[in-house]
Amino acid sequence: MSWMRLQGRLSVLMLAVWAPSAFGQGYEWLDSALPERSFDFGTVARGSKLHHAFAIVNRGDQEIRILESRTKCGCTEAKIGAKSIPPGTQTSVEVTIDTTRFLGHKPSGVTLVFESPSYVQADLDTSCYIRGDIVTEPGLLDFGVVRRSETPPSTSLNLTYAGGRADWAVTAMRTRTDRIVARFQEAGRSPEGYPVYTLSAELKPSVPNGFFKDEVTLETNEGEKLPISVVAEVQSAVAVTPAIVNFGQMKPGQSVARTVLVRSDRPFDVTRLAADRDDLQAEDQAKGPQAVHQIKVTLKAPAEPGSFYSELTVKTDVPDEPEAVLKAFATVEP
Repeated sequence: MSWMRLQGRLSVLMLAVWAPSAFGQGYEWLDSALPERSFDFGTVARGSKLHHAFAIVNRGDQEIRILESRTKCGCTEAKIGAKSIPPGTQTSVEVTIDTTRFLGHKPSGVTLVFESPSYVQADLDTSCYIRGDIVTEPGLLDFGVVRRSETPPSTSLNLTYAGGRADWAVTAMRTRTDRIVARFQEAGRSPEGYPVYTLSAELKPSVPNGFFKDEVTLETNEGEKLPISVVAEVQSAVAVTPAIVNFGQMKPGQSVARTVLVRSDRPFDVTRLAADRDDLQAEDQAKGPQAVHQIKVTLKAPAEPGSFYSELTVKTDVPDEPEAVLKAFATVEP
């Protein structure tokens, strides 16, 4: 046998031995990390901007790392909450579809490329059916950046029906959560003579801080359900800095303390500090109302080795302000 043929057979043999461990195993984590791989928005109005969040949940003992993402259409945007997901935590991929330039069935989505625990690509698919005779302007109910105040923020959009049914009407309306109040009413006629409707919404004080997403569903007498996305960026009146504390490598029973700041634009009192695990303790170093409070956070590592995760909630006397949350991580050595 010639050296070239022998070398070729050895290469094939080495690939056959190595390939199963490199490509055929180690992907079990992916199914649990991506509980949802596809989402159908159903029938939508043209011009709508559709939002959906795909969860990425780390149920394993290794960090999940996303290398990159690629959208499948120019109509699609994707925002990843975090590219590194420690064990016991989760993030989301927020997908936005702009239906302005399309009609009929429209598939799209995003491809994620993971580099850890295994190098693998995964598709998150979306689809919808875009009606050309129902148009919204703008494409969603967007409150923009919202600061908490006594006056509820509001926003609205116009919906135009250009179909051939004279008795077309919205027969029911519902919201996904109870944190918005929506109203739908006729607003006149377009220059072309089509009926125009106004959909308006107000935010309730119970809306959480950060990026808020909801949905208004309009049911028509044609038997269809039209989803309208609702988004807002709610700025907190009270903020924890830093919001994530990593205590690093710790030995069982070891205690480590960190200091975080709780801030507001006016003096306030911290009324309660509570962690979901007894290993994490917190103490307010300030006495009386302050615009900035120093909070001493102490972690006593549990006896069990492995990944540690806990949340500390900070309650204040600021009216209508939800609890601020501090996330704590650590790795307990054997």
